Amino acid sequence: MTVDASNHAHGLLLLHIPDLDAPLNDAFHAIQRSLVLVSRLTIAVSNSPAGAGPEAEEVFANNPSNTLHPNTRTTASTKEGSNTETPAPALTRSPSISGSGSFHSVQRLLSALYVSFTKQSMALRRPLVELDIVFRESCGYEIGAGSDDQVPFDVFLGMPNTIKSLEALNVARSNRGYLALPIFTLDLTPEIAVHEHLVEAIDPTVPFTRVREGQYQDVALGGTFDHLHAGHKILLSMTAWVTSHRVVCGVTDDSMLKTKKFKEYMEPLDRRIHAVEKFLRTFKRELIYEVVPIHDIYGPTITDDKLQALMVSKETLKGGAAVNEERRNRNLPSLDIEVINVISPTETQVDEVSLKISSTFIRQYLSEHAGKTASTPPATPQPQGD
Repeated sequence: MTVDASNHAHGLLLLHIPDLDAPLNDAFHAIQRSLVLVSRLTIAVSNSPAGAGPEAEEVFANNPSNTLHPNTRTTASTKEGSNTETPAPALTRSPSISGSGSFHSVQRLLSALYVSFTKQSMALRRPLVELDIVFRESCGYEIGAGSDDQVPFDVFLGMPNTIKSLEALNVARSNRGYLALPIFTLDLTPEIAVHEHLVEAIDPTVPFTRVREGQYQDVALGGTFDHLHAGHKILLSMTAWVTSHRVVCGVTDDSMLKTKKFKEYMEPLDRRIHAVEKFLRTFKRELIYEVVPIHDIYGPTITDDKLQALMVSKETLKGGAAVNEERRNRNLPSLDIEVINVISPTETQVDEVSLKISSTFIRQYLSEHAGKTASTPPATPQPQGD
């Protein structure tokens, strides 16, 4: 079977990674093979035997009417601030692959996969190819089984140890009235070098955290989130990972972005809000998400008395301190500040510039290749910080 990437195929790659600290060479090669087959990729990471879901395939195959969405309470916030909440029935799940992992080991895994994907897509001169990573046992739905209308797939991708699980997903799809998808077994025989970028070192200048999965009920973060890329997705994923109830995400309003480079290629506010909501719901559906526009550096963080923690990057650590100072001025309790705190073995911080995954880079690329066809191999623009 072949997949024509020019058809904008969206592939679901199932990876079995039982040990967060195990070598990821096979995963990197699987990403390499997937990149030449599809134009958009979602990776579902599993730790169940042979990559199977938590007894899900048998349940779905034998009970096609089974509801897949557990305890979904998603709040979609419009520009005007109105909220809608949609409940859904419960579904028992086993612990996530990340359930036994530390904050840093989970972050390392996500970073390694996203960084390898980014470097390989750059090597192929396809910097706009999209990647989403979810943990299959904790995303809150059976990804690929047909019930998730916001993630329509065209092909299943897997290594030999996950093919049976993909076949079981097709049984579940058929029982639910969806078409079975073609399954592509990836050949992992190394032909060319892959970017085996392992993110291992911990930046000693940033406080170490022992936070656990779901430790906080209500967590906040903020950013511009223009042209959602790997750096954004790591930050959003780790925020959802530490949260058990509600994520409050502030998205910078257009009025604060007048000095951004290549501003004419910046996505409008509504599109950026929608992209953040969609990604968060893809990563972990069971949480409440309040994604709102912000018109200053604080947003809801200085008015919401239920917030417990704020997720920041090293670059925005000072902003976290400013938030806590303003909360104290308003007689609100200080927030725990959790920091994305991983650097590469080369001592280059995993930031937007070093990985060429900044929003500025994407806008520059769009400006330099406006009107060109996707089949034209473009030169790579020089990265600039956002």
